[in-house]
Amino acid sequence: MANINDNLLVKGARGNVGKQFVYRKHGNNTTIARMPRMNENAVPSAEQLDARELFASAALYAQGAMADAVLKKEYRKKAPAGKTAFNMAMRDFMKPPVIKSIHTGQYNGTPGAVITVQAKDDFRVATVKVGIYTAAGSLLEEGNAVLDPINRLQWTYTAVQANSSPPGSVVRAVAADLPGNTAMLEVQV
Repeated sequence: MANINDNLLVKGARGNVGKQFVYRKHGNNTTIARMPRMNENAVPSAEQLDARELFASAALYAQGAMADAVLKKEYRKKAPAGKTAFNMAMRDFMKPPVIKSIHTGQYNGTPGAVITVQAKDDFRVATVKVGIYTAAGSLLEEGNAVLDPINRLQWTYTAVQANSSPPGSVVRAVAADLPGNTAMLEVQV
């Protein structure tokens, strides 16, 4: 594949020439490559079918996001050079958020005790839900964490129920991004 940037004859060209090679435009760059060959009789594997379904779902999400003027503007702001808001919306759909850590050092089982969750996404984490489970496994309380206005990776949850025996309890955090992808992490107190 060769990059062509300064040749006035092919600058901005797109498409194939005689089924031999193809011009592609990526941002301000034009590339030339050999024409891809596809075996039309090949049966796709299960992984390929899953990837195609994920890509089709991502494209549908991106179309919907582009129909929302506010969301389109936000994706456009995040897009690097050569990428579009549509590209960023597809990427956001295909990449779930990540919960990096749950800090329970300040949780002592009393109402008002604080649990902090570090969560990130390639675009934005929309919500973080925290659940506290007793050592026996029953749900003690659950609620939404609040985003720290300064450290935008940190979410804070303040306990409201008394936990008579915090050692052995489990704290579960579930982060969700705008397309609805989720990530979960559990830690034992």
